[in-house]
Amino acid sequence: MASDLRVLRVGLSVLTCLVCAVGCGDAPEETQEAPALPLEQIASPRAPSAPNGLDQLSADQALGRVLQEVEANDSYHVTGTTVGGQTLDISFVDNAATGTVIAGSRVQLLAVDGRIYVTGDDEFMAASVGKDAAKRMSGKWLLLAPDATSQFALFADGRTFAARVLGAQGPVELTGVRYVQGRPAVGLIFAETGGTLWVSAHGDPLPLQFEEKGATAGVGVLTFSDFGADITVKAPPKDSVVDAVSLPTP
Repeated sequence: MASDLRVLRVGLSVLTCLVCAVGCGDAPEETQEAPALPLEQIASPRAPSAPNGLDQLSADQALGRVLQEVEANDSYHVTGTTVGGQTLDISFVDNAATGTVIAGSRVQLLAVDGRIYVTGDDEFMAASVGKDAAKRMSGKWLLLAPDATSQFALFADGRTFAARVLGAQGPVELTGVRYVQGRPAVGLIFAETGGTLWVSAHGDPLPLQFEEKGATAGVGVLTFSDFGADITVKAPPKDSVVDAVSLPTP
């Protein structure tokens, strides 16, 4: 229905930016210079070899190990902005998530057991359900219909987020060990887009941050933290939920 399609605009715009940050890229022309890699933007000079041995693996093996470590943790937190201006602040737990996405409008998201609930500012709610319905829904959550839920799947499941954002396209090069945010890290470079995933070189090889091509002054950088943290996500109370299927077309 139309209300679901309008709700999707925010999610799809952010999803596209995130996935394209690592999985998309314009085909290089013969006269096009290779994209500048972002190593100098956030990484300081080289450190010794990675104590966890990540820099001794092939790029594909390294990425596979990183994704395995992410899946082994029941929770983690992602925060940051894309070069396109979208902002994320989401905590993922097993089969659930909670957080905020800003892409023009501010949208709060709750995902539990495959059901996704969203709420937002007046502009978002009016665009999603119509002005009249938005007034009646003040302070309530909108339960997305199944067809809309599938479009928000990137934000609803930590494994899916990791696979789509970190594993969208295998890296073709590993950097040596460098210091990122004061910590030794190995960079996995996605050549087609110029993005770099920085992974801890000490202990478990977990992501520290992902940097898009063109990132500067913290914009275009997603930071990963709080792996294994104790986070509880509960569905909203039933009396504060409105099913999108029950709403008239705005």
